[in-house]
Amino acid sequence: MKINIILVPIIMLVAGCASIDIQSAKHSDLNTKAHWAVLPFANNTDTPLANDKAAAMTSAILQVKGESMIGNLPAGTRTQELLGGDWKKRYDKALNEANQLGAEYAIAGSVDEWNYKAGINAEPAVAITLWIINTNTQKILWTGVASANGGSLSHTSTSSLAQRILTKLVNRALNK
Repeated sequence: MKINIILVPIIMLVAGCASIDIQSAKHSDLNTKAHWAVLPFANNTDTPLANDKAAAMTSAILQVKGESMIGNLPAGTRTQELLGGDWKKRYDKALNEANQLGAEYAIAGSVDEWNYKAGINAEPAVAITLWIINTNTQKILWTGVASANGGSLSHTSTSSLAQRILTKLVNRALNK
């Protein structure tokens, strides 16, 4: 009887854990004294402004890791976002501006999922792709992708889950 009392909470806890899947390219040697810029993220979801949230989180994570940031976050208007906007045009403009401002690297990405799964437990689900670009050559130096979903007992928000996977991706990108 005591075993059942102990096992039930453990099984429930394991069932409620978030699952995270991360894949990334082999690390490229990056200049540790380089300046960074954040480019617009693509929004491949039905969630308005998920891309701007992910870009802002990525910028903050890079700053926390001690990276030198240049420029402002490129932001569209809510109306542009709701109508689909022109992500590629914003991206190209921000990449050129980053190069002109002296950023050696730019980081960009796409948000491919940012929502709650349907059902009684409505757990959050997030999927994000990041890439690092050399602003001079416009060559992609590193790419990583991560997806995660929070378990029913984890009480995690989409933003919390996104921050967790963005931190893991940035750590891989910086080889930390």
